[in-house]
Parts: sequence; structure tokens; C-alpha cells
Amino acid sequence: MIKRMVINLLDKFGFIVFTKKTINNYKISQIEEFHSSLKSKGDYLKAHSNGGLREKLLSEKKTRWLEIGCGGTFDDYFTYIDLFPETLVTEKGRYYRMDIVNATDTSLSRLGKFDLIRLQHVFEHFTPESGRAVLDNCAKLLNKDGYILISTPDLKKYISFYLSGKIRENYDWALNRIHKDSPNSFYFSIFSHSVPFEKHEWCYDAEGLIYQLEQCGKFKNIREVTLGDELANIPFTHNRPSEDVCVVGQLR
Repeated sequence: MIKRMVINLLDKFGFIVFTKKTINNYKISQIEEFHSSLKSKGDYLKAHSNGGLREKLLSEKKTRWLEIGCGGTFDDYFTYIDLFPETLVTEKGRYYRMDIVNATDTSLSRLGKFDLIRLQHVFEHFTPESGRAVLDNCAKLLNKDGYILISTPDLKKYISFYLSGKIRENYDWALNRIHKDSPNSFYFSIFSHSVPFEKHEWCYDAEGLIYQLEQCGKFKNIREVTLGDELANIPFTHNRPSEDVCVVGQLR
């Protein structure tokens, strides 16, 4: 009784106290029921707490990981490729300048083989035709049963944001291109086309990403990774969980 009173009091002031063990042991519905302020946020908590694909790979000692499109962020175990000149990147031996769409077999072979290839908010910057070429090259870089993990903005979520009138919320970055008084359709178009120097070439939902991987013909066990999935982890699989969709597959 006293414990519950303390929890309710802390809730009113915006504080929630529980352990990682509690998050992992409770069902989402129980977490949300116990802490009313977490309504509809239980999956986010689970995905933050869950080791997911990252811990699975570490436990299996599969630590050769490749990030395509690093965006200047560097994490342990990853090798990175992007279009930045190598002279602008300080991570010597971990970063290589490469056009993954038009990469030759010789340039790919220099990178070696990997247990995981991750593309976070990168795949939408390729046309669907170029995206197929990227997947073909990724297949050449993976070890047998190696994982490919792709996250992009989720078309279904953005359509929902637009139809519900919430498309303007939390997207201040859009004002770098459009005026704050622009109609909601302009905000949706920012999602569709992004900024001029990093334009989006295609829109995806889970069905579209799965279709691309299936059409490549080189991957198996293809499926969406939702926030409640055992492989999910924020930010390893979902780095923008409120707006992205994530799909995983393994090399045949």
C-alpha cells in the first residue's frame, strides 16, 4: 500500500522508479497499468532495456559489423563506409570511403566479411533500383547466416501523422527548408523528399523493405523487427523509434 502511494506520488512529479529486471519480467500491459504515465510507452521501455540483436551477436562472438552511412557517429565493433573523404574522418582503419551502389568486387573484398551489416535511415536515399544493387553488394560482404538490418522512416507512420494532424509535432528540423506557417502537406513532403542535399529517393514500410530483400533472392528469415521483438534494441535496431520501421534478414 505504501509502495503504491509512493509510486503514484512520484508519477505526479514525472519520476518513475523501477529496475531493469522489472522491465524485463513484466508484460507491457502490466508496466503501463502500474505506471499510468507510461501508457503506450511500454514497448519503448522494453526495447531500451532489451539487449536484442546486439547482445545476441556478442554472446555468439560475432563482432564483425559494418555500418553503411555512418553520419559521423562511431560505435564499438563497427567498420564504416560512407561518401565522406577519408581525410575528414579521424577513425583510421575503421572508416573507408566507398560508393556502395557502384562498388567493385575488388573494393568489396578489401573490407572482408561481416556478421552484421546495418543501414539506419540510409536505404531511403537510394532509388529502388540502386537499392537492389546495394543489397547485392551487402550479400557479398556477409558471412553465411550473417544479418542485414535496415531501418527507414515508416511510410505508414507518417501517413498516420499526416491524417491525424500530428505531422507538425517534433519536426523542427523541417523548418530548415519550409516556413513554420506551411500547410501540413509541406511537412509530409519533407518526409518524402527531405532536405536538398540528402534527398529521399523512395518511401518504405515493412512490406516494402521485405519485398526488396525477397526480390534480391539472397536472404532468408526476413521479417519486421517491432519494438516488442526479442531482437529489438534502442538505438541498435531502432535509432528513431517514434518514426522508423526496421526489418532484418540473414544471408542464405
